[in-house]
Amino acid sequence: MDKEYRRWRVYLMFIHPEFRPVLDSLPVLDVFADLEGSRVAVAAAAEAVSPVPGVRVEERKITAADGRIQTVRIYSPTAASSSPRPAALWFHGGAFAIGAPNAEEGHCLRLSAGLDMVVVAPDYRLAPENPYPAGFDDCHAALIWTAEHADELGIDVSRIALGGHSAGAALATSVALATRERGGPAVAFLYLGYPVLDDRQDTPSSRTVTDDRLWNRSGALDMWSAYLAGTDPEAGYAVPARARDLSGLPPTYIMVCGADPGRDEGLAFGAALTAAGVPVEMHLVPGAPHMFDVYIPQSAVARRAVADWTRALAEGLGQGTATRASD
Repeated sequence: MDKEYRRWRVYLMFIHPEFRPVLDSLPVLDVFADLEGSRVAVAAAAEAVSPVPGVRVEERKITAADGRIQTVRIYSPTAASSSPRPAALWFHGGAFAIGAPNAEEGHCLRLSAGLDMVVVAPDYRLAPENPYPAGFDDCHAALIWTAEHADELGIDVSRIALGGHSAGAALATSVALATRERGGPAVAFLYLGYPVLDDRQDTPSSRTVTDDRLWNRSGALDMWSAYLAGTDPEAGYAVPARARDLSGLPPTYIMVCGADPGRDEGLAFGAALTAAGVPVEMHLVPGAPHMFDVYIPQSAVARRAVADWTRALAEGLGQGTATRASD
C-alpha cells in the first residue's frame, strides 16, 4: 500500500500527538507474514527486561487435569508477609500466536513489587499449531492450580484477579466466564487492556483502522482464523463477545484505544457487562493505537493510562492506591 495513502487513511482518525512522531517510523506490521520472525522478536524483547529488586522469579511445572504438563512463571515479593497476598493470573498478548510467560515481564515485575502481590503467568499453547481450546485450557488450568496451591504460594484465594492485554485480555475474559459456570475458583477482579473480543470484525472502528503499520482489521481477521481454525465461534469460550450471559462476572476495568480496530467491540463489551449488572470502569485512551504503551512507554499518555489501570487493579484487590506500581 502506498505510504501517502496509508498516511491519509490513518489521519482520518484522531491520532494522539505523542504518537504521531512514532507513526512514520513504523514498519509494516504483519504478525502472520513471518510468524517465526515475530516470535523471535518478541522473545528477544522479553529477555531484555531487567530484574526488579525485591521480586523473586521462578518457573514451575504444573500438571493440568488432563495430565498435560505446562509451565507457569511466578513473580513473588521476597519480603516476608504476615498475611496472604493477593494474586493475578497474567495472560500475555500476541494474537494468540506469539509470546511466552515472560512476554509481559515488565508489567509482572512492576505489579509484584508495587502492589505486594504474586503474579502467575502461564505458558499457554499457541495458534495456529494449537488452536482453541488449547491456549484457553492452559490458562484455565493455571487458575485452578494457583487456587489449589494458594497456601504454598502465600496467596489469599479470595483475592485473585485475571488480567492481560489484547489476546491475553480475551483469554482472561474466557477464563472468567468458564470459572463462573464451572463453579470456581472465584475471581475477584478482571483487567482487560485493549482487548480483542469479537471475531466478526464488523464495527466502524474495525473498518476504519486499516493502516498497515498498526494493528488493523486484516491482522485481526488472520488472528481469529488461526485461533478458531474452523471452531464454531458460538460454542465454548473462544469468543467473549458471543457470550450470551455476562452476569456474575467480577468487577472489570477495560482500557480501550481510540485508534484500535477493537475500540468499538471493547466499548460494546463494557456496555454489555454493565447491562448484566457487572461493575465496570472503562477508560478510552483518545488517539491511541493498539499496543501504544509498548511503542511509547515513557509518554505522558501511556504513563497515565498504566497508572489508571494499575490503580483500579490495586483497589479491586484491596491494595490501596498503587503509587509505587505506576512509576
